[in-house]
Parts: sequence; structure tokens; C-alpha cells
Amino acid sequence: MEYTLQMGDDGILRARFVGDVDQDGWQDYANAYQAYLEAAPPGQPLHFLVDASRLGKMSAAARKLVLASFRNPDPRIDRTAMLSASPYARVLAGFILKATGRDDIRFFASEEEALAWLRGESA
Repeated sequence: MEYTLQMGDDGILRARFVGDVDQDGWQDYANAYQAYLEAAPPGQPLHFLVDASRLGKMSAAARKLVLASFRNPDPRIDRTAMLSASPYARVLAGFILKATGRDDIRFFASEEEALAWLRGESA
């Protein structure tokens, strides 16, 4: 799996995933992600924009890691917007959301809509 992870000037953390995800790839991403969480100012949780349009398949071991991370969300993350998710990514995310009871992750067709929701400008 290839990924990019970058903090925008607007304070929104952006991630883009490309390809299939295995346990090692997810762990590498999680380590990079952790650095951004540790840098988050106290009392100012991060908003997260994820482009999963080129996400491939996810191994069973990687799915377990993802599910564990979503079951115990970090309080330094507020909202997560999924942008242009593939049908596979939508099904996977839907499963994770149902299993964890999370309601702070939503799907959007455009970056403008996603950013508006992350900023609290729309429902």
C-alpha cells in the first residue's frame, strides 16, 4: 500500500491510500499517523479527510487492526470525511461503522462538501 499523509494549512489532516493493504502497510501508516496525533494541540481535535478512491483490497490481518483502531478512537480526532470511496471501501467502512457504533465518519462525493462538513458548515 502506498499512502500520503499531510497536514493542510487549514488544520485538516489529509490521507490518500493507493493499492492493497496488508498488516505491515497498515502498521507503517498507523505509525506515521500517530506523529500527527501527538503534535495536535490539547483541546483542538483534528479533522481528517481521507481519499480512499484508489484503495485496493485489505487483508484479514489489516482489517483486524483497522477495526481495533476504530473501536477505540483517539480523542484527538474529531470528524473523518471519506472522499470518493470505492464501492469496496464503502462496504468495508460501513462494516466498521456498524461494528463500532461510530457516527463521526461520513462519505462525500466532492472535496468541497467534505471540507464544509469538517468545518461544521453543513450537516
